[in-house]
Amino acid sequence: MPDTPSITIVKRFTYRGLNEDFSNTYHFSGTTPANAAAWKTLADGIITAEAPCVAPGTSFVKAYGYEAGNENSVAQIDYTLAPLTPTLGTLSPGAVAPCPGDVAATIRWYTGASSTRGKKIYCRKYMHGVYGSGASNDTWWATQKTAYQTFAAKLIDGTLPGSFKYCGPQGAVLSVPETSPWLTTRTLKRRGKRPPT
Repeated sequence: MPDTPSITIVKRFTYRGLNEDFSNTYHFSGTTPANAAAWKTLADGIITAEAPCVAPGTSFVKAYGYEAGNENSVAQIDYTLAPLTPTLGTLSPGAVAPCPGDVAATIRWYTGASSTRGKKIYCRKYMHGVYGSGASNDTWWATQKTAYQTFAAKLIDGTLPGSFKYCGPQGAVLSVPETSPWLTTRTLKRRGKRPPT
């Protein structure tokens, strides 16, 4: 059971003709929000910081808050229900073509620890709604990569509400993030199974 509180931010885009929700969860140090309003303030702060990283086709639809040691959410925010409204991404890709929905970019933060085999241990996040570089769609569009680098740094700089700092589930302090230039895939719910042969 994690020793730190966490918040899950749920995003939505169109994938294979239907709405697809995907999320990122962040454990954090700092002040645990005391009530629903404080959880919303934190969620709003994170969403505002990430919105410049994604195009308007991606929206921020829900958030869930979790206290340390509790696997059940203590706060549920649904931006699709009035009077709230989902925040849309503000990145303007212009003529840059989007990648398929299950293509993702990765960001990692070093935890300061190593495995028993000496390999560094990272916290890693997968980001959907990405754009290829054009020259090689194996690589991430530089403008979006830079935007996510800024967002990833903000997650650990203590300037979000409540002095929020993204950390490891057990409280590991995370260092300067690295955004991989290479794109990968991460299965989405609507990917489906292969038809029988």
